[in-house]
Amino acid sequence: MGCPIQWLSKLQPNIATSTVEAEYTALSIALRAAIPLIHVIKFVNAAFGITQNALVSFKTTVHEDNKGALTLAQLEPGRQTPRSKFYAIKMHWFRSWLKPNEIEIQYIESKRQKADMFTKALPTAVFEENRKLSCGW
Repeated sequence: MGCPIQWLSKLQPNIATSTVEAEYTALSIALRAAIPLIHVIKFVNAAFGITQNALVSFKTTVHEDNKGALTLAQLEPGRQTPRSKFYAIKMHWFRSWLKPNEIEIQYIESKRQKADMFTKALPTAVFEENRKLSCGW
């Protein structure tokens, strides 16, 4: 319904040397939480005997406001940039899940990023605009 189903705010487990690395780490952590939910839905459908043909299809969309992290995430599994080859292997695992009909990562400009009000101090006007975007009020 246009709203997040899970939210987590915590320190990242490693020190990032660039904003791309920080955003890519956050993307990996977010998908680490979302992918098990996809498995739960598939398991429940199988338990109730709902076939793939009768199954209502859905797609998980993740919004990313860092173009470098978006580019890195959309590389084929196993490929990397010269700078990203030093990122921990545990961050690249989610790329095999990025399929057109399952999980999609879309670019969203920073001013439309709903999560900003939870992650940084915003001026009152920007906060209120972001709150309206997220919550509708």
